[in-house]
Amino acid sequence: MRAWALKSRPAGTPVADNFQMIEATDAPLGEGEYRITNSWLSVDPYMRGRMNDVKSYAP
Repeated sequence: MRAWALKSRPAGTPVADNFQMIEATDAPLGEGEYRITNSWLSVDPYMRGRMNDVKSYAP
């Protein structure tokens, strides 16, 4: 599968060079698990704060 990954932490406004498309292997599904396919990717303003290398309330 292909996935977008953070390549480097932005200094200021994120640019295309901060991201990369990677090839990743699908993990085996466990009992009762499902695999879905996304049709859309949303980039919301709150995500900018998650790109910083700081402790956060979210894992």
